[in-house]
Amino acid sequence: MGPHSWVALVTIAAILVYLWMGVRVGQARRVSGVQAPAMTGDPILERHVRVQANTLEWLPIFLPALWLFAIYWNDLIAAGLGVVWIVGVLVTGLAAWQAVVLFL
Repeated sequence: MGPHSWVALVTIAAILVYLWMGVRVGQARRVSGVQAPAMTGDPILERHVRVQANTLEWLPIFLPALWLFAIYWNDLIAAGLGVVWIVGVLVTGLAAWQAVVLFL
């Protein structure tokens, strides 16, 4: 594989996770019966929207940092840290969807 191929794969994975979260918001909307553009009214929908919005808020920080780290330091470590970020987003997202408290 070429230079930064692993980082490119992690970037694609991060974007796919974000798209999957958007699909989950749509499914939560359908189940709850809350029509767009309303964002409130059902706690389950609100949790899904919050997880998706939090991920959207962090993607513009995460992706440039990932690529700058890969270009100027080490691409394999950057890819590994990117996977850790994705796993963290998934764990906290799944916990929030289930209303589980991870941190006190």
